[in-house]
Amino acid sequence: MFALIAVALLANLGVYASIPVTERRANAPPMNETAQAIRDLQASQQRAADQLKALQQTVSSDQAEIIRLSEKVTALTGKLEALQQSFASAQRAPAPLQPIEPAKQKRVAR
Repeated sequence: MFALIAVALLANLGVYASIPVTERRANAPPMNETAQAIRDLQASQQRAADQLKALQQTVSSDQAEIIRLSEKVTALTGKLEALQQSFASAQRAPAPLQPIEPAKQKRVAR
C-alpha cells in the first residue's frame, strides 16, 4: 500500500517538475511563496489521492478477475482428473475376447 502511495507521489512530482517554472508563475497571480507552495502541495496531494483511488479500483477489479479465473482453473482441474481416472479404469479393464473366424479363401474367377 505504501509502495502505491510512493509511486503516485513520485509520478505527481515528476509531472510537476517537468512544467517550466515560468509557465507555473505566469498562470498564477503573484503571492507569497509559502502560500503558493502550500497550494502546489495541496494540488499534488489531490492528484496523488485521485491516482491512488484509481489504482485501488484497478487492484480490486484485478483481484476479482483472479478469483474468477482461479475458480475456472479449479473446475477444469476437477474435470481433467475425472477424465484421467476414466481413462485409467478403461486401460485396466480387459477387452472382451472376440472369436477369431478362420480366414476365408478368395475364389478366383476365371
